[in-house]
Amino acid sequence: MTDTVKTLLSLKKLPELVRMDVPAQLCNVSNPWGELQERYVKPSKQKSSMVDTYTKWIVRCVPGTGDLEGLIVPAAMEASISIPNAVVGQNILHGTSVFAAGIAAFYLQRNWLAKAGLPREQLDLLDASDVSLTGATVAFILRCPDRDKSEDMVMAIKDTAKVLYGADCLSYHSGNETVVIPARDFSVHTYVKSDFSHCVWSPGSPENEIKADAQYLVRIEAKLGEPFLKKLGLTTLESWRDAYARGVYKDIFNATVRKSLRLTGQQLRHRSPRAEVFGLLTPTQSEVLRGYLADPPVDPRNSDTVVNSANPSKRFSELRKPILKHARIDINIPWEDHVKLRCFELEETLVYPGDFHPDEDHTTWSFCESNWDALRDKLNRAYEDALMAAARTK
Repeated sequence: MTDTVKTLLSLKKLPELVRMDVPAQLCNVSNPWGELQERYVKPSKQKSSMVDTYTKWIVRCVPGTGDLEGLIVPAAMEASISIPNAVVGQNILHGTSVFAAGIAAFYLQRNWLAKAGLPREQLDLLDASDVSLTGATVAFILRCPDRDKSEDMVMAIKDTAKVLYGADCLSYHSGNETVVIPARDFSVHTYVKSDFSHCVWSPGSPENEIKADAQYLVRIEAKLGEPFLKKLGLTTLESWRDAYARGVYKDIFNATVRKSLRLTGQQLRHRSPRAEVFGLLTPTQSEVLRGYLADPPVDPRNSDTVVNSANPSKRFSELRKPILKHARIDINIPWEDHVKLRCFELEETLVYPGDFHPDEDHTTWSFCESNWDALRDKLNRAYEDALMAAARTK
């Protein structure tokens, strides 16, 4: 199952009068004259019905109608939930399914509504079709044979991303080396997990074994924004139901991780091209490439064919494309940086890993396919417990 989902649970199937029992702390904003300017609902921190972790939820409200006209009525519940943490307490070992994560988020929110006293006959009207996604963090977990290999993969990604994105590629230490590649509709975060301070461990769990296993795992998180999900038609939870069968996760991995590192198509070169490569280029293209590779180098933008053209920007682009195609060199990147690319290492190792399956001894403590049926049963039992507890307080 995936790491974090940003969900919006619509409550519009429920009558407005029932929705008025959804806990929502309404705040008023007034100007210095005491005139009401704005009303909003304060976010609340809610405890998971499964483990001792908390999540910030926001109740979205709309103006009431009919007898409730003039009042503010809850209409939806918005949340950003790290599902593995909220259900089993740790997000070190877990699977990839966004659909299962969204269902778990729905159950957690339904349990909270049951605890608040909303009736079963109304809550049972809600289902997966009422859940939409505004974001998702799909965590791809790659297992390496030893710690050196896992750390070296992170460094290979860092070295390559720094060349491709320069200062836009972030790298920082937070208990581990973390590399962040930003894009317009998503970002890619890569690291070996070593900070476990947010984990909550259940009695009897193999905590030390799971922590030790983490050093062999490279986590690559594709943090998908709502625009990205809209482009792929993945904003409803139902649209993720058969995502594995449709190859959605592989497509996401390729479109975010591999494409960001220029691993799709022909990989970029890190060594000078052989003589026969120049034969594939026109004399002008060959001359520009030789100047680019020279010591000292000649910036292609300062070459005679570019400087003396009517449109230097267009001319540079006309030269760049065939050189990139035949020589696998991007003349937009200085050669002294180009040689630092590690695409040749990542081409075969950084491939879609499929769903992650923890070792058999760890599945009971993990949010994964093998443990999903048992976890769903526990979430449903928590729902029944919440309903009974609410009934006793009435």
